[in-house]
Amino acid sequence: MPKNVDYVITNCHTHTFLLDHVPRGFLPFGLTKALASLPFQRPLVRLLRLANPFSDRDRLSRYANFLEIGGRSTQAETFEIIQSYYPGNTRFVVLPMDMAFMGAGMPPVDIDEQHDELEVIAKQTNGRVLPFIAIDPRRYDGPEGKEKLIAELQRRFPAELSPMRRVFRGIKLYPPLGYFPQDERLDPMWAYCEAHDVPVMTHCSKGGVYSRRERRKNTTRYSDPDNYRDILNTYPGVRVCLAHFGGLQDWTTYFEDAESRQLVPHDAPIAERGHINWLSKIMQLIGCGAYPGLYTDISYTVFATQRFLPALAVILRANPKVCARVLFGSDYYMTQTEKFDERYLSMQLRYVLGENILREIANVNPDHFL
Repeated sequence: MPKNVDYVITNCHTHTFLLDHVPRGFLPFGLTKALASLPFQRPLVRLLRLANPFSDRDRLSRYANFLEIGGRSTQAETFEIIQSYYPGNTRFVVLPMDMAFMGAGMPPVDIDEQHDELEVIAKQTNGRVLPFIAIDPRRYDGPEGKEKLIAELQRRFPAELSPMRRVFRGIKLYPPLGYFPQDERLDPMWAYCEAHDVPVMTHCSKGGVYSRRERRKNTTRYSDPDNYRDILNTYPGVRVCLAHFGGLQDWTTYFEDAESRQLVPHDAPIAERGHINWLSKIMQLIGCGAYPGLYTDISYTVFATQRFLPALAVILRANPKVCARVLFGSDYYMTQTEKFDERYLSMQLRYVLGENILREIANVNPDHFL
């Protein structure tokens, strides 16, 4: 991102989690454990880059970049990389991942340690890092689950502090790991978020990580945008961001399948809305005005390919209500496996959207959401 903007940019979707936060069964044949091993990791990175010495953005080099970042020893090192792409006063929402219940074994480093490290980084960076906490309802099973969840929320989001004074700024959900956002075990969370002004960022695309206990195609039902209608009706004061604006697959469907653009009422039964692509669903849910706390972000979807940048510009210019609920986010460092780097795509985004829209999604809207 150019470093001469006269406002504070907030990148609302970034990651700094490490290979030690990933279950050892995430990749087959013990590869996750092997890749996390420093003696093995360095020669592999070197080998991937040497495969094509004439380019540092060919596919193998991009995977080498991803592996090198994820294999670092601290999250602070990863943050140092991403912050170098942006103006010095940019803020970064950092989203941890709790993968302990996805059916691939336990990560070597527990989610509490991941959160605690982010807390230290946030304090050291004077508000530039805005960490969220990851919540998975299966962590709060049993008769004491509700009390345990409330205690965690009170610890991370003290009710006596205003949102701007808290270290942690929101909650991250990742439903395709194997749960619905309407899971009754999350009811105390939604109530707490509404009562104490805590925003929620949730994965909302058909790609990404998924539960190993199910086939990928079966896990997409957990992320359907329509799942949040009842939540937002029950807790109308909650702010929820449906990350990825529907995702790459559904942006493609939007343009290639005319039937997927045939809308039915936003409050129709979910079975009657199954044919609608998620881009159209999200635009309808935001545009109808029934859910004033609903947001989306552009992370990964427009950073994985330049193909949709012109369409994004048209959508945001033609739909002011939607534009007012869109957040800038990149999904770093997930985007390191793609062809173009973070800096290049951020500059492309600024050029295509124009300064006014970029300011709205990167400065104005994040302030409202956070």
